[in-house]
Amino acid sequence: MEIKVGFVHSPRELSVNTEGEQADLVSRLQGFLDGDDRTAVVEDTKGSRHILVREQVAYIEVGTSSPRTVGFI
Repeated sequence: MEIKVGFVHSPRELSVNTEGEQADLVSRLQGFLDGDDRTAVVEDTKGSRHILVREQVAYIEVGTSSPRTVGFI
C-alpha cells in the first residue's frame, strides 16, 4: 500500500510503498502522532527505512491495502 507523508514548510511529500495490513499501520502511526515518541520508522518494500520526526509531519495519507483493478470486465 502507498503512504504519503507531507511535511511542515515543504511543498513536496514523501511517497512510500509498504507491505502489511492497513489497520495495523494506521494504529501504529496514530500512536506515533499521539504518543511520547518523537520519531517513527517506516520501511518500504525494497528495504529502505524512512525516519519521520513528529514535529515536522503535517499529514499522513494511507492508501488502500488492495491493489487497484485496471481494464475491462
